[in-house]
Amino acid sequence: MKLRHRLIGMVLVFWMVLGAVYWLRPGLFLDADFARQRWMAGLHLEHIEFDGQLWVYAEGGKGEPVVLVHGLAGSKENWYPTARYLDGYHLYVPDLSGFGESENSPDGDYRVSTQVARLHAYVEALGLERFHLAGHSMGGHIAGVYAAEHPERVRSLSLVNSAGVPFPRNPFQAEVEGGGNPFVTPNLARFDRFIALAFKHPPFAPPRVRAAYAARTAPRAELWGQVLKQLIAEDQVYFLQTRLPELPARTLVLWCEDDQMLDVRSVDAFRAGLREPRIEVLPDCGHMTPMEAPKEAAALLRAQFEQAE
Repeated sequence: MKLRHRLIGMVLVFWMVLGAVYWLRPGLFLDADFARQRWMAGLHLEHIEFDGQLWVYAEGGKGEPVVLVHGLAGSKENWYPTARYLDGYHLYVPDLSGFGESENSPDGDYRVSTQVARLHAYVEALGLERFHLAGHSMGGHIAGVYAAEHPERVRSLSLVNSAGVPFPRNPFQAEVEGGGNPFVTPNLARFDRFIALAFKHPPFAPPRVRAAYAARTAPRAELWGQVLKQLIAEDQVYFLQTRLPELPARTLVLWCEDDQMLDVRSVDAFRAGLREPRIEVLPDCGHMTPMEAPKEAAALLRAQFEQAE
C-alpha cells in the first residue's frame, strides 16, 4: 500500500512540475520536442565557423551525404520529420544565415546568390565533394541555383514546394506584393494565421507553446522583413527560372496540392524548363511538405537518391 501511495505521489508531482513548466517556461516544451525529433531522426547538433560566420546544423547517419536546406522563416527543425525516414544516408541539415540558431549575416545580404555562396562555403568547410541536395521553399530556390553553379558537386537535386518560378497570383502573393509579410509572427494571433496558411493540417501545440514560439521568432521580425524584400526584388524573385536549363536531368520536383503560399501550378514552370523532370504532387497537404507528409516525402527523396547512384 505504501508503495502504491508513493507511486501516486510521484505521478502527482510529475504532473505538477509539468504544469508549472507549461505555465512558466513553455519554451522548454519546444526545445524538448525539437530534441525528441532530432533524436528520432538519429541527428545531433554541430556548429561550424567559416567566413567569419557561425552556422549551427544537425548531422547524423551513415552513407552518401545529403544536404537539406530549409525555407524562409524556417530552420533545420523543419526537416526533422522527413529526416527520420532517411536512414542509410549521412544527413547535414543547416540553419542558413539569419535563421534558426545560426548568426545573422554581418553585411545584411540575403539574396539567393549570396546564400548560394554561403552554402558552398559551408559544404567546402565540411569537406563534402559530392552530395545529394534537397531544398524546401526558399531553400529550393537556393538549392536549384547552387546546382546550376556547382553541377560537379550535386549527385541529385530535389526541389520541394520551391520558390523561384512564377505561378498564378494567389492571396499570399498579393499580400507580399502589397508590402505585407506573413512570415512575421510577433503574437499568437499572427502565428496562428501563418500556421493556417502554411499547413493543410497544422500540428497540435497548446496555446502557450505556440505563443512561446511566436515570441522566440519576434526578435527577427525586422530582419525577415528585409529578407523578404530582397527575395522579391525583380532580379531575385524568379532567378531560379532563368537557370532551369542548367539543372540536372531528372530533377525531382515535389509539391503538396493544397499549398496556399507557392501554388502547386508552379510545377508547370518546372515542367517547361527542366530536362526530364520527375514531378510528384501529394494530396491533402500544404506548403510544409517535409513536416506534413514526411513519410511520403522521404520515400520520394530516397527514390531520387537511389536513381542517381
